[in-house]
Amino acid sequence: MTHMNRGSIFSFFIVPLSIALILFGIFSIVWLRSSVRTVEYSISALDHKRMETLRERKTLMAEKASLLSIQSVKNKGSGKLALVFPDRVKVVYVKRDGKNTPFKASLEGRQLSGP
Repeated sequence: MTHMNRGSIFSFFIVPLSIALILFGIFSIVWLRSSVRTVEYSISALDHKRMETLRERKTLMAEKASLLSIQSVKNKGSGKLALVFPDRVKVVYVKRDGKNTPFKASLEGRQLSGP
């Protein structure tokens, strides 16, 4: 009669299983590190894109401010179709009372400045 040694069952099933688990663990650690590096690179690319967008936004805000400045509006006034600031003496004020009546236009609301 053959007698099975208990050590042979252990070495037959457990040792190959433990080697497979160790190899799986090593490959999973390598895969995890690779995934973390990929995420780091994508975060870096997004941060770079955000910085470019902020720089472009600041440039556009400065350009908008220069276009809307009063000096720019006055300089554009030299052409035929110009933007002109109104004279305070020639302004007509339109008032609306709380009722549903037509608007009232008069010269009584303005302050006259003497020439």
